[in-house]
Amino acid sequence: MAESELVSALGDAYRPYLTGLLADRGLDSTPGLDEAIGRGETWLRNELGEQLAKPFERQIRGPLEVFQEAMRFPTEALAAHGAVPVSRDQVTANALPGDVYDLAPASSRDLGEDVWRAHLAWGAAKAAALQQR
Repeated sequence: MAESELVSALGDAYRPYLTGLLADRGLDSTPGLDEAIGRGETWLRNELGEQLAKPFERQIRGPLEVFQEAMRFPTEALAAHGAVPVSRDQVTANALPGDVYDLAPASSRDLGEDVWRAHLAWGAAKAAALQQR
């Protein structure tokens, strides 16, 4: 799996994932949210591109972790307009303390079959490359 395919898969999933999730929660009409999602998508694609262009042993964060970090953009927009944080279990809160609206996916599978398969292919390629060292 080429790195650019994983960047595309995750980047293409960002807006639909968020807009669906936010609509389900009745938060999709928050002012500034669309712009925040746009900034998050741009940041995500750039950050993933930089991370995945590095040799595997120098990739300090995984693609899902970068995707989860990109939730900060809609989180900031929601917070700026007084959205009430959601209740999360302690394990989730400890793992992703800044994700107060529970936006971050727990797995790449939450982003669809294509993203999940691209993520698995990346993981297999990374494992194989690191095993050969």
